[in-house]
Amino acid sequence: APIEDPHHPKTAVQCGLDMLKAVEIFNEKITSEGRPPVGMGAGINTGLGYLGEMGSTARHSYDVLGDSVSTAARIESKCKEYGCVLLVGDATYQPTKTDFFYLKIDDLAVKGKTVGVNIFTVFYMPDVTVAADWIMARDTHNEMLALYRSQKWDKAIKLCEELTGEFDGNMDHYYEKWIERIADMRT
Repeated sequence: APIEDPHHPKTAVQCGLDMLKAVEIFNEKITSEGRPPVGMGAGINTGLGYLGEMGSTARHSYDVLGDSVSTAARIESKCKEYGCVLLVGDATYQPTKTDFFYLKIDDLAVKGKTVGVNIFTVFYMPDVTVAADWIMARDTHNEMLALYRSQKWDKAIKLCEELTGEFDGNMDHYYEKWIERIADMRT
């Protein structure tokens, strides 16, 4: 904004993925210099908001406000908890689900809302050589979530262990967290 973008959900997701790639390249550079890598987490959500210059003559900023912005911030705050660096809300997922490769992460209870928000993590579409494997692994991932919701803990853990290493290892931390979550739910 203020430039009109009729495909803003897709642009936002593409920007998030590009940011992750830029951080990866930056980390290669700084770690080769002996410095520690930096981390990143991002939350993306689509909806109405108020946009523009806000404040007074003494202090002002160009900002976006609104419920959808607050929801994006809450989604982003869950990155560390789920072990995912890019989380996307359902309102962004729906118009972009054929443009990128998504995995459902969870149903997020958002403060101030009576209905949970589906959250997803997103990747570039996989190369044709691994696409079939990723699709099969996504089916297993969805089965694991269903087993978790049915409280079939042992089967869910088994699938988490099987899924470790899938998706180029990008979801391994998520599956570790899910196994820990299951242990907490059991108690």
